[in-house]
Amino acid sequence: MAVTPIIRNAMGRSTRAFKTADPMKDAMHDLARSPFPALPVVDDLGVVVGMLSEKDCLRTVSQWAYEGISGGTVADHMSEIEVRITPEMDLLNAARVFLECNFSCLPVTENDRLVGFIHRHDVLKGIDRWANAIDRERELRLTTTSGHERPSAIQHMQKVAASHSREQMSQVFKKN
Repeated sequence: MAVTPIIRNAMGRSTRAFKTADPMKDAMHDLARSPFPALPVVDDLGVVVGMLSEKDCLRTVSQWAYEGISGGTVADHMSEIEVRITPEMDLLNAARVFLECNFSCLPVTENDRLVGFIHRHDVLKGIDRWANAIDRERELRLTTTSGHERPSAIQHMQKVAASHSREQMSQVFKKN
């Protein structure tokens, strides 16, 4: 049977991250040129402490434009993450984690250290591949035999009829 896939086989290996002390202006510039909608934020020890998302950047721009509040570090504007994705987590649990947060991508951590990155779309693709593998296995089980044919009702009746005499058969089909 197809084994439930795990994050390790579906995640990206990117370990690109912002540091909490990075200037927000530089981080926004980098995120704007990145293919990712968000990137993890790590502290001085390399522990993942949050995410800096496009939404965080837009909120920052709004504060700069309308409230006159500017500057700051990534730590001042990042979003905290309350959920964790680990490499050995299966994709069904990862799907549940994504349902509990507003991020479309999350860091994959091992002992709170960044080891990769996963998008909701990666989880969906992995589950789709898994479902297709299950369907192929089911189809294979139904179309192949393991040394014997499955008897149908007609085949069984023919065997029974061939193994009985006429008199025995007339007793079986005799109306009461």
